[in-house]
Amino acid sequence: MKATHVMRREYRESVRKKSFIVSTILVPVFMLAFFIIPIAMTTFVPDRSYDVVVLDATGEIGEAFVAALTDTLDSGERKYSARAVDARGDGFDAARALWLGALSRGEVDMVLDVRESVFDDGKAAYITREERGFQILEDFENALTEIVIKRRLAREGLDYAHVKKLATNVRLDMNQINAAGDVEEKHFLAEWGVVFVFVMMLYTALLTWGMSVSRGIVEEKGSRVIEVLLSSLRPRDLLLGKVVGLGLAGLTQMAIWSGVGLVLTVYTAGPAVAALESVHVSPATWLYFFVYFLLGFLLYASIFTVVGSISSTEQDAQQLQGLVTMPMIIPILVLMFIVQSPNSPLAVVLSLIPPFTPMVMLARIILLEPPAWQVALSIALLAVSIYWAISFSARVFRVGILMYGKRPSLREIVRWYRQAG
Repeated sequence: MKATHVMRREYRESVRKKSFIVSTILVPVFMLAFFIIPIAMTTFVPDRSYDVVVLDATGEIGEAFVAALTDTLDSGERKYSARAVDARGDGFDAARALWLGALSRGEVDMVLDVRESVFDDGKAAYITREERGFQILEDFENALTEIVIKRRLAREGLDYAHVKKLATNVRLDMNQINAAGDVEEKHFLAEWGVVFVFVMMLYTALLTWGMSVSRGIVEEKGSRVIEVLLSSLRPRDLLLGKVVGLGLAGLTQMAIWSGVGLVLTVYTAGPAVAALESVHVSPATWLYFFVYFLLGFLLYASIFTVVGSISSTEQDAQQLQGLVTMPMIIPILVLMFIVQSPNSPLAVVLSLIPPFTPMVMLARIILLEPPAWQVALSIALLAVSIYWAISFSARVFRVGILMYGKRPSLREIVRWYRQAG
Protein backbone atom coordinates (compact mmCIF):
# COMPACT_ATOMS: atom_id res chain seq x y z
CA MET A 1 0.00 0.00 0.00
CA LYS A 2 1.52 3.26 -1.11
CA ALA A 3 0.08 5.12 1.88
CA THR A 4 2.57 3.31 4.14
CA HIS A 5 5.45 5.03 2.35
CA VAL A 6 3.86 8.40 3.10
CA MET A 7 3.33 7.34 6.73
CA ARG A 8 7.01 6.49 7.11
CA ARG A 9 8.06 9.71 5.42
CA GLU A 10 5.79 11.90 7.55
CA TYR A 11 6.83 10.11 10.73
CA ARG A 12 10.56 10.38 9.99
CA GLU A 13 10.29 14.00 8.92
CA SER A 14 8.27 14.90 12.03
CA VAL A 15 10.51 13.25 14.62
CA ARG A 16 13.65 14.67 13.00
CA LYS A 17 12.44 18.26 13.10
CA LYS A 18 14.14 20.55 15.59
CA SER A 19 10.73 21.67 16.87
CA PHE A 20 9.83 18.06 17.74
CA ILE A 21 13.12 17.43 19.50
CA VAL A 22 13.06 20.74 21.36
CA SER A 23 9.44 20.40 22.52
CA THR A 24 9.94 16.77 23.50
CA ILE A 25 12.89 17.80 25.68
CA LEU A 26 11.54 21.09 27.02
CA VAL A 27 8.22 19.77 28.30
CA PRO A 28 9.88 17.22 30.65
CA VAL A 29 12.33 19.95 31.68
CA PHE A 30 9.39 22.19 32.60
CA MET A 31 7.77 19.26 34.41
CA LEU A 32 10.98 18.76 36.39
CA ALA A 33 11.19 22.48 37.11
CA PHE A 34 7.58 22.42 38.31
CA PHE A 35 8.62 20.00 41.05
CA ILE A 36 12.16 21.17 41.76
CA ILE A 37 11.86 24.98 41.77
CA PRO A 38 9.32 25.23 44.63
CA ILE A 39 11.49 22.90 46.72
CA ALA A 40 14.61 24.88 45.84
CA MET A 41 12.87 28.16 46.63
CA THR A 42 11.93 26.81 50.05
CA THR A 43 15.43 25.47 50.63
CA PHE A 44 17.22 28.69 49.71
CA VAL A 45 14.96 31.12 51.57
CA PRO A 46 17.25 32.90 54.08
CA ASP A 47 16.94 31.33 57.52
CA ARG A 48 17.04 34.47 59.64
CA SER A 49 15.35 36.13 62.58
CA TYR A 50 13.20 39.25 62.39
CA ASP A 51 13.16 42.20 64.76
CA VAL A 52 9.50 43.06 65.46
CA VAL A 53 8.05 45.99 67.39
CA VAL A 54 4.43 45.82 68.61
CA LEU A 55 2.87 49.25 69.23
CA ASP A 56 0.11 48.33 71.70
CA ALA A 57 -2.50 51.03 72.22
CA THR A 58 -4.72 48.61 74.20
CA GLY A 59 -2.30 47.64 76.95
CA GLU A 60 -3.63 44.08 76.70
CA ILE A 61 -2.18 42.63 73.51
CA GLY A 62 1.54 43.43 73.23
CA GLU A 63 3.06 41.05 75.78
CA ALA A 64 0.67 38.22 74.88
CA PHE A 65 1.50 38.66 71.20
CA VAL A 66 5.26 38.50 71.88
CA ALA A 67 4.77 35.33 73.93
CA ALA A 68 2.69 33.75 71.14
CA LEU A 69 5.49 34.06 68.54
CA THR A 70 7.20 30.78 69.40
CA ASP A 71 8.55 29.83 65.94
CA THR A 72 12.23 28.89 65.87
CA LEU A 73 14.89 28.61 63.17
CA ASP A 74 16.83 25.45 62.33
CA SER A 75 19.56 26.66 64.69
CA GLY A 76 17.08 26.80 67.57
CA GLU A 77 17.08 30.61 67.67
CA ARG A 78 13.70 32.37 67.88
CA LYS A 79 12.43 33.40 64.46
CA TYR A 80 10.86 36.61 65.80
CA SER A 81 12.78 38.83 68.18
CA ALA A 82 9.73 40.82 69.27
CA ARG A 83 9.25 43.62 71.80
CA ALA A 84 6.03 45.17 73.04
CA VAL A 85 5.79 48.95 73.35
CA ASP A 86 3.08 50.29 75.64
CA ALA A 87 1.62 53.12 73.54
CA ARG A 88 -1.61 53.83 75.37
CA GLY A 89 -3.19 57.25 75.37
CA ASP A 90 -1.51 60.38 74.07
CA GLY A 91 1.88 58.70 73.71
CA PHE A 92 0.81 56.54 70.76
CA ASP A 93 1.55 59.03 67.99
CA ALA A 94 5.01 59.85 69.37
CA ALA A 95 5.87 56.16 69.79
CA ARG A 96 4.63 55.40 66.29
CA ALA A 97 6.74 58.17 64.76
CA LEU A 98 9.78 56.98 66.72
CA TRP A 99 9.58 53.34 65.62
CA LEU A 100 8.62 54.13 62.02
CA GLY A 101 11.81 56.19 61.87
CA ALA A 102 13.75 53.17 63.20
CA LEU A 103 12.02 51.01 60.57
CA SER A 104 12.97 53.34 57.72
CA ARG A 105 16.61 53.31 58.91
CA GLY A 106 16.65 49.51 58.97
CA GLU A 107 17.04 49.26 62.74
CA VAL A 108 13.95 47.01 62.97
CA ASP A 109 12.33 44.78 60.34
CA MET A 110 8.64 45.39 60.95
CA VAL A 111 6.19 47.28 63.15
CA LEU A 112 2.76 46.03 64.20
CA ASP A 113 0.32 48.90 64.78
CA VAL A 114 -2.47 47.76 67.15
CA ARG A 115 -5.12 50.39 68.00
CA GLU A 116 -7.79 50.24 70.67
CA SER A 117 -10.41 49.68 67.97
CA VAL A 118 -9.00 46.22 67.22
CA PHE A 119 -11.53 44.65 69.62
CA ASP A 120 -14.41 46.17 67.63
CA ASP A 121 -13.35 46.15 63.98
CA GLY A 122 -10.69 43.42 64.11
CA LYS A 123 -8.16 45.50 62.20
CA ALA A 124 -4.44 46.15 62.83
CA ALA A 125 -1.60 47.33 60.58
CA TYR A 126 1.50 45.39 59.56
CA ILE A 127 4.17 47.89 58.49
CA THR A 128 7.36 46.71 56.79
CA ARG A 129 10.22 48.04 54.74
CA GLU A 130 10.83 44.98 52.59
CA GLU A 131 9.69 41.78 54.34
CA ARG A 132 6.51 40.63 52.57
CA GLY A 133 6.54 36.91 53.38
CA PHE A 134 3.11 35.33 53.37
CA GLN A 135 4.16 33.01 56.19
CA ILE A 136 5.12 35.97 58.37
CA LEU A 137 1.76 37.63 57.74
CA GLU A 138 -0.06 34.38 58.51
CA ASP A 139 1.90 33.89 61.77
CA PHE A 140 1.03 37.41 62.91
CA GLU A 141 -2.64 37.14 61.94
CA ASN A 142 -3.09 33.81 63.72
CA ALA A 143 -1.43 35.02 66.93
CA LEU A 144 -3.27 38.34 66.96
CA THR A 145 -6.64 36.76 66.16
CA GLU A 146 -6.38 34.30 69.04
CA ILE A 147 -5.38 37.02 71.52
CA VAL A 148 -8.20 39.39 70.46
CA ILE A 149 -10.82 36.64 70.66
CA LYS A 150 -9.59 35.67 74.12
CA ARG A 151 -9.97 39.27 75.33
CA ARG A 152 -13.42 39.64 73.76
CA LEU A 153 -14.65 36.46 75.44
CA ALA A 154 -13.09 37.42 78.78
CA ARG A 155 -15.02 40.70 78.71
CA GLU A 156 -18.20 38.67 78.34
CA GLY A 157 -17.21 36.35 81.20
CA LEU A 158 -16.50 33.37 78.92
CA ASP A 159 -13.54 30.99 78.94
CA TYR A 160 -11.64 30.94 75.63
CA ALA A 161 -10.50 27.31 75.84
CA HIS A 162 -14.03 26.07 76.56
CA VAL A 163 -15.60 28.14 73.81
CA LYS A 164 -12.92 27.08 71.33
CA LYS A 165 -13.63 23.44 72.07
CA LEU A 166 -17.37 23.96 71.61
CA ALA A 167 -16.85 25.93 68.38
CA THR A 168 -14.50 23.45 66.70
CA ASN A 169 -15.30 23.27 63.01
CA VAL A 170 -16.76 20.11 61.50
CA ARG A 171 -14.67 18.64 58.69
CA LEU A 172 -16.40 16.66 55.97
CA ASP A 173 -14.33 14.00 54.22
CA MET A 174 -15.48 13.50 50.64
CA ASN A 175 -16.06 9.85 49.74
CA GLN A 176 -17.37 8.16 46.64
CA ILE A 177 -18.85 4.73 46.10
CA ASN A 178 -17.43 2.91 43.08
CA ALA A 179 -19.06 0.45 40.71
CA ALA A 180 -18.09 -2.45 42.99
CA GLY A 181 -19.94 -0.87 45.91
CA ASP A 182 -16.78 0.05 47.83
CA VAL A 183 -16.44 3.47 49.44
CA GLU A 184 -13.26 5.39 48.51
CA GLU A 185 -11.97 8.63 50.01
CA LYS A 186 -11.68 11.48 47.51
CA HIS A 187 -9.96 14.85 47.53
CA PHE A 188 -11.61 17.52 45.38
CA LEU A 189 -8.56 19.74 44.79
CA ALA A 190 -6.33 16.75 44.09
CA GLU A 191 -8.79 15.31 41.57
CA TRP A 192 -9.21 18.71 39.95
CA GLY A 193 -5.44 18.90 39.51
CA VAL A 194 -5.20 15.44 37.94
CA VAL A 195 -8.12 16.08 35.57
CA PHE A 196 -6.73 19.48 34.60
CA VAL A 197 -3.30 18.01 33.79
CA PHE A 198 -4.71 15.19 31.67
CA VAL A 199 -7.19 17.41 29.81
CA MET A 200 -4.58 20.09 29.11
CA MET A 201 -2.13 17.45 27.86
CA LEU A 202 -4.80 16.14 25.52
CA TYR A 203 -5.82 19.64 24.40
CA THR A 204 -2.20 20.65 23.72
CA ALA A 205 -1.47 17.45 21.82
CA LEU A 206 -4.59 17.66 19.66
CA LEU A 207 -4.04 21.33 18.90
CA THR A 208 -0.33 21.00 18.15
CA TRP A 209 -0.47 17.93 15.95
CA GLY A 210 -3.76 18.88 14.29
CA MET A 211 -2.35 22.24 13.23
CA SER A 212 0.81 20.52 11.99
CA VAL A 213 -1.34 18.67 9.43
CA SER A 214 -2.71 21.86 7.87
CA ARG A 215 0.68 23.56 8.12
CA GLY A 216 2.39 20.68 6.32
CA ILE A 217 -0.17 20.71 3.50
CA VAL A 218 0.17 24.47 3.01
CA GLU A 219 3.97 24.21 2.91
CA GLU A 220 3.89 21.42 0.35
CA LYS A 221 1.37 23.31 -1.76
CA GLY A 222 3.58 26.38 -1.69
CA SER A 223 6.70 24.45 -2.70
CA ARG A 224 4.80 22.39 -5.33
CA VAL A 225 6.07 19.20 -3.68
CA ILE A 226 2.50 17.97 -3.47
CA GLU A 227 2.24 17.89 -7.27
CA VAL A 228 5.25 15.58 -7.44
CA LEU A 229 3.74 13.28 -4.81
CA LEU A 230 0.41 13.11 -6.62
CA SER A 231 2.16 11.93 -9.78
CA SER A 232 2.69 8.56 -8.09
CA LEU A 233 0.02 8.52 -5.35
CA ARG A 234 -3.74 8.71 -5.14
CA PRO A 235 -4.98 11.68 -3.08
CA ARG A 236 -6.64 9.33 -0.57
CA ASP A 237 -3.35 7.44 0.02
CA LEU A 238 -1.50 10.73 0.43
CA LEU A 239 -4.07 12.01 2.93
CA LEU A 240 -4.13 8.76 4.90
CA GLY A 241 -0.35 8.58 5.01
CA LYS A 242 0.02 12.17 6.24
CA VAL A 243 -2.62 11.85 8.95
CA VAL A 244 -1.47 8.47 10.29
CA GLY A 245 2.22 9.37 10.08
CA LEU A 246 1.76 12.58 12.05
CA GLY A 247 -0.53 10.76 14.48
CA LEU A 248 2.17 8.20 15.20
CA ALA A 249 4.68 11.01 15.76
CA GLY A 250 2.26 12.59 18.22
CA LEU A 251 1.81 9.28 20.03
CA THR A 252 5.58 8.95 20.26
CA GLN A 253 5.86 12.35 21.89
CA MET A 254 2.96 11.58 24.26
CA ALA A 255 4.61 8.29 25.26
CA ILE A 256 7.91 10.06 26.03
CA TRP A 257 6.17 12.77 28.07
CA SER A 258 4.08 10.21 29.96
CA GLY A 259 7.14 8.08 30.75
CA VAL A 260 9.07 11.06 32.05
CA GLY A 261 6.05 12.18 34.05
CA LEU A 262 5.76 8.77 35.73
CA VAL A 263 9.46 8.78 36.60
CA LEU A 264 9.25 12.28 38.06
CA THR A 265 6.18 11.33 40.06
CA VAL A 266 8.02 8.40 41.64
CA TYR A 267 11.39 10.01 42.32
CA THR A 268 10.86 13.74 42.79
CA ALA A 269 7.33 14.25 44.04
CA GLY A 270 7.30 12.68 47.49
CA PRO A 271 5.35 15.57 49.06
CA ALA A 272 2.97 15.66 46.10
CA VAL A 273 2.32 11.92 46.39
CA ALA A 274 1.35 12.40 50.03
CA ALA A 275 -1.00 15.24 49.09
CA LEU A 276 -2.57 13.23 46.26
CA GLU A 277 -2.78 9.90 48.06
CA SER A 278 -6.56 9.83 47.64
CA VAL A 279 -6.27 10.04 43.85
CA HIS A 280 -5.55 6.86 41.96
CA VAL A 281 -4.58 7.10 38.29
CA SER A 282 -5.10 3.56 37.07
CA PRO A 283 -3.38 2.01 34.04
CA ALA A 284 -6.80 2.04 32.37
CA THR A 285 -6.80 5.83 32.57
CA TRP A 286 -3.57 5.98 30.58
CA LEU A 287 -5.06 3.56 28.06
CA TYR A 288 -8.13 5.74 27.62
CA PHE A 289 -5.86 8.78 27.32
CA PHE A 290 -4.10 7.27 24.31
CA VAL A 291 -7.37 5.99 22.81
CA TYR A 292 -9.03 9.39 22.99
CA PHE A 293 -5.89 11.12 21.78
CA LEU A 294 -5.78 8.87 18.72
CA LEU A 295 -9.50 9.23 17.96
CA GLY A 296 -9.49 12.95 18.68
CA PHE A 297 -6.44 13.43 16.50
CA LEU A 298 -8.02 11.59 13.57
CA LEU A 299 -11.16 13.72 13.88
CA TYR A 300 -9.42 17.06 14.17
CA ALA A 301 -6.69 16.13 11.70
CA SER A 302 -9.38 15.48 9.10
CA ILE A 303 -10.83 18.93 9.75
CA PHE A 304 -7.39 20.56 9.70
CA THR A 305 -6.78 18.77 6.40
CA VAL A 306 -9.66 20.71 4.89
CA VAL A 307 -8.14 23.92 6.26
CA GLY A 308 -4.79 23.14 4.64
CA SER A 309 -6.41 22.08 1.38
CA ILE A 310 -8.33 25.31 0.85
CA SER A 311 -5.52 27.62 2.04
CA SER A 312 -2.76 28.89 -0.21
CA THR A 313 -0.77 30.75 2.47
CA GLU A 314 0.05 30.31 6.14
CA GLN A 315 -1.99 33.46 6.92
CA ASP A 316 -5.12 31.95 5.35
CA ALA A 317 -4.65 28.75 7.33
CA GLN A 318 -4.20 30.60 10.64
CA GLN A 319 -7.47 32.48 10.17
CA LEU A 320 -9.40 29.26 9.59
CA GLN A 321 -7.62 27.35 12.36
CA GLY A 322 -9.22 29.67 14.90
CA LEU A 323 -12.66 28.39 13.89
CA VAL A 324 -11.55 24.78 14.23
CA THR A 325 -10.04 25.26 17.69
CA MET A 326 -13.17 26.89 19.15
CA PRO A 327 -14.89 23.53 19.91
CA MET A 328 -11.70 22.42 21.69
CA ILE A 329 -11.93 25.33 24.14
CA ILE A 330 -15.50 24.59 25.30
CA PRO A 331 -14.53 21.50 27.39
CA ILE A 332 -11.91 23.58 29.20
CA LEU A 333 -14.47 26.32 29.94
CA VAL A 334 -16.88 23.83 31.55
CA LEU A 335 -14.19 21.67 33.16
CA MET A 336 -14.82 22.93 36.71
CA PHE A 337 -18.53 22.13 36.39
CA ILE A 338 -17.72 18.64 35.10
CA VAL A 339 -15.36 18.01 38.01
CA GLN A 340 -18.10 18.97 40.47
CA SER A 341 -20.84 17.02 38.71
CA PRO A 342 -19.33 14.49 36.27
CA ASN A 343 -22.59 12.58 35.82
CA SER A 344 -24.86 15.56 35.22
CA PRO A 345 -26.97 15.67 32.04
CA LEU A 346 -24.73 18.42 30.60
CA ALA A 347 -21.56 16.40 31.24
CA VAL A 348 -23.09 13.25 29.75
CA VAL A 349 -24.36 15.05 26.65
CA LEU A 350 -21.08 16.88 26.03
CA SER A 351 -19.14 13.63 26.42
CA LEU A 352 -21.21 12.13 23.59
CA ILE A 353 -20.76 15.03 21.13
CA PRO A 354 -17.73 13.99 19.03
CA PRO A 355 -15.82 17.33 18.97
CA PHE A 356 -16.01 17.47 22.78
CA THR A 357 -15.81 13.74 23.51
CA PRO A 358 -12.03 13.23 23.88
CA MET A 359 -11.56 15.75 26.68
CA VAL A 360 -14.95 15.55 28.42
CA MET A 361 -15.20 11.75 28.48
CA LEU A 362 -11.58 11.45 29.60
CA ALA A 363 -12.34 13.81 32.51
CA ARG A 364 -15.41 11.77 33.48
CA ILE A 365 -13.44 8.51 33.34
CA ILE A 366 -10.82 9.93 35.70
CA LEU A 367 -13.45 11.20 38.15
CA LEU A 368 -15.77 8.20 38.21
CA GLU A 369 -16.61 5.05 36.31
CA PRO A 370 -19.20 6.05 33.69
CA PRO A 371 -21.53 3.30 32.52
CA ALA A 372 -19.75 1.10 30.01
CA TRP A 373 -22.41 1.83 27.41
CA GLN A 374 -21.64 5.55 27.56
CA VAL A 375 -17.92 4.96 27.01
CA ALA A 376 -18.65 2.51 24.18
CA LEU A 377 -21.17 4.90 22.62
CA SER A 378 -18.72 7.81 22.78
CA ILE A 379 -16.06 5.75 20.98
CA ALA A 380 -18.59 4.54 18.40
CA LEU A 381 -19.85 8.08 17.72
CA LEU A 382 -16.26 9.28 17.41
CA ALA A 383 -15.48 6.47 14.96
CA VAL A 384 -18.53 7.32 12.81
CA SER A 385 -17.62 11.02 12.91
CA ILE A 386 -14.05 10.22 11.91
CA TYR A 387 -15.30 8.14 8.97
CA TRP A 388 -17.48 10.96 7.67
CA ALA A 389 -14.85 13.60 8.39
CA ILE A 390 -12.18 11.63 6.50
CA SER A 391 -14.57 11.00 3.61
CA PHE A 392 -15.39 14.70 3.36
CA SER A 393 -11.80 15.87 3.80
CA ALA A 394 -10.52 13.32 1.29
CA ARG A 395 -12.82 14.67 -1.42
CA VAL A 396 -12.02 18.29 -0.65
CA PHE A 397 -8.33 17.40 -0.40
CA ARG A 398 -8.41 15.77 -3.84
CA VAL A 399 -9.50 19.04 -5.46
CA GLY A 400 -8.13 21.66 -3.06
CA ILE A 401 -4.48 20.58 -3.04
CA LEU A 402 -4.13 21.69 -6.64
CA MET A 403 -6.00 24.97 -6.17
CA TYR A 404 -4.10 28.22 -5.59
CA GLY A 405 -5.03 31.86 -5.22
CA LYS A 406 -8.22 33.12 -3.61
CA ARG A 407 -9.60 31.11 -0.72
CA PRO A 408 -12.79 29.30 -1.80
CA SER A 409 -16.19 30.04 -0.32
CA LEU A 410 -18.29 27.49 1.51
CA ARG A 411 -20.40 26.96 -1.61
CA GLU A 412 -17.28 26.19 -3.66
CA ILE A 413 -16.06 23.72 -1.04
CA VAL A 414 -19.39 21.88 -1.20
CA ARG A 415 -19.10 21.82 -5.00
CA TRP A 416 -15.59 20.33 -4.71
CA TYR A 417 -16.99 17.64 -2.45
CA ARG A 418 -19.70 16.73 -4.92
CA GLN A 419 -17.40 16.82 -7.92
CA ALA A 420 -14.84 14.58 -6.24
CA GLY A 421 -17.50 11.98 -5.49
